[in-house]
Amino acid sequence: MTRIAIIGRGLAGKMAALYLARDMADADITVIDPEAEGLPVVGESTVEVTAQFMKALGLGEHLEEDHLHKYGLTYYFRLPPGEGPDTPDYIQHEAPGIIRLPSYNLNRHSFDAELDARIDPLVTRVTGRVHGVDLSEQPGAPQQVNVQLADGSTRQIEADHVIDCSGRMRVLTKQFGLHQDPPYQRCSYWFRLQGFDRRILDGLRLAKLKQHCFDSYYVTHHFYGQGYWIWIIPMRSDTGEDMVSFGITYRPEVMGEKRMGFERLCEVLERDHPQLKALIQTGRKLDDSRYFNYMYEASSYYDRKGRWFLLGDSGFTFDPANSAGIAYLAHQIPQITGMIRKARKGMLTPCYVEALEGHLRAQLALQDQWSNWYEVMNDPVKMAWTLIVANMGYFHLVVPNYMSGAFLNAGVAKQVSMLLPRYERGMQPPVYPFPKLLDALAMTTDPQDLIRRAPALYETTVPFSYYRPDDIPRGRLISRYFRKRAYLRMKALALLAPLGKPKHWLLAIGQTLLAGGDLARSAMIGLLPWTYERAASVKPAHQSPFSPPYAFLFAPNKHIGMAQSRLVQRRQAAERARQLMPRLPADDVVTAQPHAHASQLMRKPAADAAA
Repeated sequence: MTRIAIIGRGLAGKMAALYLARDMADADITVIDPEAEGLPVVGESTVEVTAQFMKALGLGEHLEEDHLHKYGLTYYFRLPPGEGPDTPDYIQHEAPGIIRLPSYNLNRHSFDAELDARIDPLVTRVTGRVHGVDLSEQPGAPQQVNVQLADGSTRQIEADHVIDCSGRMRVLTKQFGLHQDPPYQRCSYWFRLQGFDRRILDGLRLAKLKQHCFDSYYVTHHFYGQGYWIWIIPMRSDTGEDMVSFGITYRPEVMGEKRMGFERLCEVLERDHPQLKALIQTGRKLDDSRYFNYMYEASSYYDRKGRWFLLGDSGFTFDPANSAGIAYLAHQIPQITGMIRKARKGMLTPCYVEALEGHLRAQLALQDQWSNWYEVMNDPVKMAWTLIVANMGYFHLVVPNYMSGAFLNAGVAKQVSMLLPRYERGMQPPVYPFPKLLDALAMTTDPQDLIRRAPALYETTVPFSYYRPDDIPRGRLISRYFRKRAYLRMKALALLAPLGKPKHWLLAIGQTLLAGGDLARSAMIGLLPWTYERAASVKPAHQSPFSPPYAFLFAPNKHIGMAQSRLVQRRQAAERARQLMPRLPADDVVTAQPHAHASQLMRKPAADAAA
């Protein structure tokens, strides 16, 4: 039997406990948490990989019935004032259709309560604070987790593996001296808003492509400004009123702000987005939270011997852009489970652990890129094209690697870390694509010209059709990525109209050659997909511990077992309800024939029987 101690009962700890219990029925899982009240809650928006992971946890029905479908990410790029009342206020980019892989906007309070109810029968709960872990150097010997209980007494818990999910408490990071400063900082302020007038959001003057697939309210909304971005996330409330999470994240040295509160946020909105100020003033603020300079990292995240792991915010923090924090929990939890699986069989090697940690560090490289986005967030052309290319990379690299389970192969993990190298601060290349081309394209302040130069191209760049984990052609998707990248470069060049502008001829030649390079790469991988896919290692020690690899998500027979379990639970609940129902006289019953209309259901009163 494997003993696992989880430090912390936040979102990371709950999802890890539920996943481990699903994957290792014989594991003894102990969750240790001080159960402090009033901690900040954030993470209402999910992306496709997150939703797939949550469904693998058996939460699909809960997501469908108790939360809102999210129809992608929608971006608003502020336009300068134009002539006439019909000039749009924003360029809006949104999904042109509904992708087969769903995502959701969560009410985190009800979602966390559902997780609590599900893990309670599966784990041992200990209320207390962890004051350190004594690691064993002897193979097979347990680690000692030292806990101070609520009554002041102490207790030692033995565990083969310790997963630190303590969030900003960072229990193991502090004990082992792993703290590392990040190259860039971030601040955030957010609150839940209820009972507002959503017609203000629906009534924004927008330059956008029309679509008839979904109500544009039910997305994650992003508004941009100098050094900051604002999110609006619709969620389902308990009262039925409209409710959203409303927040701002910013780089303080770029935005010129330090500590943000509600009053200061209203001043920023009055200056940059007056309609959003009007929106929040029509509603009720239910609560608020803030973080100042909240970014941090660690020098190591996974013990090479598999004794301890840092999960989620206990190791490093994410920018909330693209809902990446929860999305990477959906990567880390299977990673950690995979390492524990290998350790149980005596197959865990330092090389495998280092490869998965390299995959994690690639996410830090992405964080550095996003940090530099803040310097161009007020530029509608550069920011629009940046998001188009970034989202294309997500759907052609991240999603296929995840759905197929390839990210748990050491070779693929190393490949990702090479594709996303990390640079020293100040050495980062331009974070927006086609830098020289977009520098020229962005040199206009005319609203109509900006609209033309920042087209919404997601119908071209997002593969809306795939959904099967066993049929995702990873090599061919990367081939398409480079082909589409070449198309986007030439599309941007065409918008610059260089033929009649001799000053742009040299630029046009250079960009055409770069597009040709992308097409050549696309052709090579398209004809020989193995040139990309061969990175997956065939060594047993480097392979995913799940077979087939996508079984980490879609375990054989797991869905049948879960469906049967839910059916049994429903039948048991119905039987308990029947037993608790007050017994009626035999002649005071509801009678109905099969398929009877509601009007035919009749109650026979006792007086009629007496007659």
